[in-house]
Amino acid sequence: MPSRDLVRLTRRKFLWGVSALTVISSHLQGASADAVTPLVAGPEVDAFKTAQARCSAKFGYRARSRFIKIAQPPLTLHVLEAGHGHPVVLLSGGSTVVQFAAPLAGPISREFHTFAMDRPGCGLSDRLDYRGTPSREQAVTCIGSLLDTLKLRRVALVGNSMGGFWALAFALARPERVSKLVFLGEVAGSSPPQPPVAALPSTSPASPPSMEGLRARYAARLVAHLERVPPEVLEAVYAAEILPGYAQSTATMMEQITHEGIPLTYALRPELKNLKPETLFIWGDQDKLGPATLGREMASMIPHARCEVVNQAGHLPWLDQPELCIRLTTDFLRQS
Repeated sequence: MPSRDLVRLTRRKFLWGVSALTVISSHLQGASADAVTPLVAGPEVDAFKTAQARCSAKFGYRARSRFIKIAQPPLTLHVLEAGHGHPVVLLSGGSTVVQFAAPLAGPISREFHTFAMDRPGCGLSDRLDYRGTPSREQAVTCIGSLLDTLKLRRVALVGNSMGGFWALAFALARPERVSKLVFLGEVAGSSPPQPPVAALPSTSPASPPSMEGLRARYAARLVAHLERVPPEVLEAVYAAEILPGYAQSTATMMEQITHEGIPLTYALRPELKNLKPETLFIWGDQDKLGPATLGREMASMIPHARCEVVNQAGHLPWLDQPELCIRLTTDFLRQS
């Protein structure tokens, strides 16, 4: 169960998130003062930091919290840094916080120099109005700026869902800076286009975030076995979802994707033959966001790629099958 502090904050943060949807749209490459909003310190942030620390401790993830100012777009990113060795950058999916990957990041950081990034709008990174710049450009610009600021010449990229799309977009644009690619779960927008379906108007008022709603969402769409998800992970994700600006950034990200009108990763299929880094897909056989056949198809289009299908796993396969996903990822990253 979530802590009492988080429960008390939920309704207030939900109302804040609804009012925050009135934002000014602007282009990321321009004067993005209108697009970027710093995360304001407060009890919600303190509660999230506490939940994040519990999650890290659970998995022996001895990460240092860093705030990195990047040039394009001009904002501050929150990064968890740990370990030594070849650099590995972990990219969170969708609108979630990178801390939910702690069960994977902890073991990886024992062998590699890991940088786990909260994408803009998530966790402790600055809030962002995503409208105005195509998703592919956002990915290439943001990751490139982060690597430049950290003075990382060449890194391995590990991404889930939207984080996977960001990794793919950057590797296609800047292959000389990517040593290896690992995709965990369906890469955002891997399915072919579908006929548009008109949404029915809602007749009931929106509900504030709750731990019960989060658990139901994970069970319905994200994991095959909810009972295997550590409570510390759900606590950290829940705390992230009631942070100031979460609703704003999530809504504008979805609006931007809808405005582009094409599936993200599927649109890049013609370019996959040009992908240079060695690539590993780790795909759950019960991924509700896209079947494993999509991973196999894409792997067959890439010169140096393979797809490992994990049984009894969903869109977040390392939560369903942690030992196997850790072994597959670390073995792949070790290979010269």
